[in-house]
Amino acid sequence: MLPSPTRVALVLAIVGALSFAWYADGRRWRARVSDRLLYGIPWGTLVIVAINVGFYLLAQGGLQRFSDPVFLPFVSWSYFYPVGMATAGIAHASAAHIIGNMAGTLVFAPIAEYVWGHHPPDAWGDRLGGLAGRFDAGHPEGLLQRPWVRAVVIFPGIMLAGALFTSVFSLGPGIGFSGVVFGIIGFAIVTAPLAAVVGVVTTSALGQLVTALRTPIVRAGIEAGAPSPPAWAGIGFQAHMLGFLVGVLLGIGLLVARKRRPAVQRVFFATVLVGLVQSLWLISLPEDASTYVLYRGAGTVLVLLLSVVVAVGAGGSKEALPRPLSVLPRAPTRRQIATIWLLILGLFGGIGLVGAAFADESFWLVAIPIVLVVLLLGAPALPPLVPDRLLASPLSRRQAAVGAIAVFTVLVGLVGVPYGFILVDDDSIEESTSVTVEDYHIAYVDNETSGHSTAGDFFDEDTIQSNVSGVVVVSDQREMWTTAVQQSTLAYQGNASLSVGGIGWRETIDVERRGWSVAGNDSAYVVDLLVDGERTRSYTSPPVRADVRIDNYTSSVVPTADGFDIRVSQNGTAVESTALPDVDGTATAGPLSFVTERRGDDVAVFAESDGTRVQIGTREN
Repeated sequence: MLPSPTRVALVLAIVGALSFAWYADGRRWRARVSDRLLYGIPWGTLVIVAINVGFYLLAQGGLQRFSDPVFLPFVSWSYFYPVGMATAGIAHASAAHIIGNMAGTLVFAPIAEYVWGHHPPDAWGDRLGGLAGRFDAGHPEGLLQRPWVRAVVIFPGIMLAGALFTSVFSLGPGIGFSGVVFGIIGFAIVTAPLAAVVGVVTTSALGQLVTALRTPIVRAGIEAGAPSPPAWAGIGFQAHMLGFLVGVLLGIGLLVARKRRPAVQRVFFATVLVGLVQSLWLISLPEDASTYVLYRGAGTVLVLLLSVVVAVGAGGSKEALPRPLSVLPRAPTRRQIATIWLLILGLFGGIGLVGAAFADESFWLVAIPIVLVVLLLGAPALPPLVPDRLLASPLSRRQAAVGAIAVFTVLVGLVGVPYGFILVDDDSIEESTSVTVEDYHIAYVDNETSGHSTAGDFFDEDTIQSNVSGVVVVSDQREMWTTAVQQSTLAYQGNASLSVGGIGWRETIDVERRGWSVAGNDSAYVVDLLVDGERTRSYTSPPVRADVRIDNYTSSVVPTADGFDIRVSQNGTAVESTALPDVDGTATAGPLSFVTERRGDDVAVFAESDGTRVQIGTREN
């Protein structure tokens, strides 16, 4: 199919703009880029983007269906599913997902790669000289110092390691390269703060260009959307924060190694601006099956406080920290006060831990904040208890900030560890008929308890299990028990599809829901699953009685194997049943007659008797 004239014009405009930027007084910045990057090209960025895009197109089937990749087998479901752990960091759940992450990578990774440099500075090269010599491959400076190795091996290798790291320590199942993107952002903020701020604007501009290329013309009407969770509910905020913190630590490490110290104010404002724009403040947790809580205020406070610590860690002075108890008389008074304070903290902390052990909530989710608060409040009281000879070299402000970032990084990572030990008890699905595709079992369930368990005593059963309604996909081999299509979404749309598979293969399951919305009550419906043209009735709802009466008779819509029946009852006793009539058709059951009519866009069924006519239900569209 030929590209549209709008797309052609847009491509020509982009090429013309880039050509203008390249030739219009660009000799100076091209020379600067070439000094740090091999031929002025960010090869490492291109390699990592190629790996992500290649995995999406080939392993996830994006070449066949770009907007509907196979992603379920590549999610980090559990430590006992190593394939998911290894691939989650470079796999993506949708076209918008990979486009967003790759746009961020193409903007921020070149900044980090420029700072890293394909041609290492002499001081940095001297520090690596001993290690590089061990990998000497005929090059006088060693293999690790070769520009091509630094460009296409070391730099993308670090990002791949970061992808694996964020997968292993993610808070629950995760997928996507965004943890690494935030790591790159953290690295760029402390090493090139002004460029990082410009990168945020560039990311938005690049996203607009990609969107314009994908959909150059948009026509939309006024319509309601399918019920769905808020967009922020599915964002892996913990992986973003973890990646950001690791990137900050790596950036500070590079600054120390190269004896650089950026301006504190620049790093502070860069962290604030980029953190707020890139939603580093986003902290959300589910309250129940249908409610999600966004802690926007607390997240914003966290970003502001973190900005101060990151700025001091990157550019803080070597001046020693003040000692909070130095105003008190000499020891033993300081030691006594410090000891009493630590005993009080330990007492209250112990009471909190005991309470957490008997609470309904998960022990670890309560215990970790308690331990964190005790450590933070107890740290100022430690110096008086440490012998003076151990404090001959006081802790500087910069060292204290880096230490605080490191501790926070460890805590953010450890929070996700218990979720890696979640298992699936078995692959059975009760109360429904499932279809099997290789090791996948797919079924529609209504208010069924998920089959999760845990390998360790990290969670109570109620914490990891939930009541689920919708199309679920279960695989004991992959430790997977997940909702692929929400009940509310299927009820609104009437049909959906999902893909399962693995590297090199895919199977699509079509889901169809047919039902009747019964007057004054819930819907009576059935759900069918279609695989390779074969239809399987996965779920049949119970009969639903209409909240209307005619001559003390009630009517119920009854799902059957072939369609729907109308059952007439009196005083709770069934009188007679008949098949629900087609449009413009009639049927009789007991003393009542039933007729199905089309009313505008709706199809409704009515009950009639002796001139009395009431609506029983409306067919779901």
